[in-house]
Amino acid sequence: MSKMELIKTTYTIRSADVPKAAALIAREMSLGVKKTSYETAGTESFAAKPFTVKEGKKKAVIEIMVPSQRISSGYGLVLSIAGEISCLNILKSIELTDFDPPAKLLSRLPGPQFGLEGIAARRNAPKRPLFITVLKPSQGLTIDEYAHIAFESLVGGMDVVKSDELLQEPEGDYLKRLQATVEAAKRAEEETGEPKWVMMHTVDRPQAMIDRYLKGSSAGAKIAMLSPAASGFPMLEELARHSQVPIMAHMATSDWLWQKHGMSVRSWAKFMRILGSDLILYPALSGTLKAKKSLLKDVLEVCRMPLEGMKPSMIAVGGGMHAGTLGVHADLFGPDFAYLCGGGVCGHPDGARAGGQSIRQAWDAWSQGISLEKYRKKHKALDRALAAFAVYV
Repeated sequence: MSKMELIKTTYTIRSADVPKAAALIAREMSLGVKKTSYETAGTESFAAKPFTVKEGKKKAVIEIMVPSQRISSGYGLVLSIAGEISCLNILKSIELTDFDPPAKLLSRLPGPQFGLEGIAARRNAPKRPLFITVLKPSQGLTIDEYAHIAFESLVGGMDVVKSDELLQEPEGDYLKRLQATVEAAKRAEEETGEPKWVMMHTVDRPQAMIDRYLKGSSAGAKIAMLSPAASGFPMLEELARHSQVPIMAHMATSDWLWQKHGMSVRSWAKFMRILGSDLILYPALSGTLKAKKSLLKDVLEVCRMPLEGMKPSMIAVGGGMHAGTLGVHADLFGPDFAYLCGGGVCGHPDGARAGGQSIRQAWDAWSQGISLEKYRKKHKALDRALAAFAVYV
């Protein structure tokens, strides 16, 4: 029999009978609610047990110790701590608030294959954020148009170009676009002397996603993106175990999970890291998506906290970003984060090259401790961006 391992799992619940609810949750997530005459010492070793109960007026926080000695995949982990317990009648709501996996369980899961330090090394360790252009319009561009916008933004100063998560295409078009964009990135790299990357996004059926990921890596993509809430968390683990290029976990569809009857942002971020995300994308402050500073800090903490044997991840932010919104994130993260801009680069009134320049100029201003209002006076791209995006939408 495997030696006992325990995941300390925390839930926030609402129920008319909290102690009974806690006991039923523990039974349902391990041996089944109804006790039978067939239980033995062997089955008991898999019984989850309520550890503490902190009860308030409207909700309670419970901790349950979940045996994990047989868990060896992300799929198994999700089922063990976030399975059908949410359907129990005794619950008005349940949130998976946090979980702390034991070191032995972490050793069986991939974690980031490159991590914060690996990404920095591949970039020649610049002391600034990783600037990523989300090429816009999201859909409908020809391959040549797409590659041209990519080149312009990279020459302007961006580090990575990627498609919007909405872009879907046949495999042949996917590879042709990727190859054309990789060539554009190589030309931009020669012109600027800086590493320039193309991020692939493998939208397809599960087995085909793996095939696209491997072919994309062979075609020269230096980084990949996945939306695990849409693909399923195990898809992230599968790609990470192939260990070709760093992977960014996109937050698309994750907000459907971040509910009081669902899971916390912190739990989601922890799943993302331990299943293989080198970068974890969360909605940015001062943008077009919903974000709270406290939750952004949770994601940052999960990215950087010690996890036995696992590399730290890089936090990434996006959603209506432009030169004027860079500083608030730099104040929070320092230089070690990824900054995603779509319309804030491609929608610059002077084009994507000027859009990239405006982002770099905003960074130069922040890193030198100069206000944007002062710096814009001698930097046209920044000035034009701040005027154009004063009201983003």
